[in-house]
Amino acid sequence: MPARRPRRRRPAARPADTAPASRARPAAKAAATPGAARPATPSPRAVAFHAYVDRTRHPSVNLVFLMPWLFLYLVLFWTVGPEIENQAASSLRAFLRLLGRRGLFVATLLTALALCAVVLVRLRVARHDVRVFNGMFVEGLLYGLALHGAAWGLSRLLPVGSWLGIGLVRAPHGAEELRALGVAIGAGIFEELLFRGGLTWALFRILKDVVGADRWSAGAVAVVASAFVFSAYHHWGVGGEPWDAVRFTFRFHAGALLGLVFLTRGLGIAAFAHGFYDALVLLG
Repeated sequence: MPARRPRRRRPAARPADTAPASRARPAAKAAATPGAARPATPSPRAVAFHAYVDRTRHPSVNLVFLMPWLFLYLVLFWTVGPEIENQAASSLRAFLRLLGRRGLFVATLLTALALCAVVLVRLRVARHDVRVFNGMFVEGLLYGLALHGAAWGLSRLLPVGSWLGIGLVRAPHGAEELRALGVAIGAGIFEELLFRGGLTWALFRILKDVVGADRWSAGAVAVVASAFVFSAYHHWGVGGEPWDAVRFTFRFHAGALLGLVFLTRGLGIAAFAHGFYDALVLLG
């Protein structure tokens, strides 16, 4: 008779509370950190603020925001005459004349089509755009009010005009209220369009994208360089003001502050702040 094989004992079942170490680690880890940090959700106010900042820097929003002021400038131009025209607007008009009749017609047609395209595209989000215009208006008022004090303080701290010498011709004379208002609005629109929307933005993109500078260095150089050209421009040409170190210094710092507003808040707010400040000075 063959010998009977011994029976193998089955391993005893493990109790539920003695789980393998590999399985027990996550539970122990979770128990050790009952208040595990979760990604913080931003508050509704923070979300609304960031949405407002992003939307107010959109080019089409700035363009729509500036349209009423451009319309008011045109009404004053037709009412008072070309006396309200500043050097920036005059330079732009002289450049357009170089295009000739046919070139000016084509440029006007393309501009009109571009504006119509912007309006059609923005109709879909017009409700959201309308909400930000009040904030842009208030920002422009605050920056315009702060511009004089900030530029005056910087002029005392850094008297750039006393380090330079740019002599040219004569200053413009005083004006009536309507003419002064037209000059203020025109300065806000055309000077900001030329020096901030054109020169500052072009320098910033060239330094950042072509030269390879970081955004802070590119922004600083673009703001300072365009502020210098902006201030010196008021003393160029036959209609320029005679050299005055105090005025040059003040305009330089004002241009730098407006360049900072342009890069951080957009063209519309910078132009409105500039025009509002000039209106306070000329009408005050």
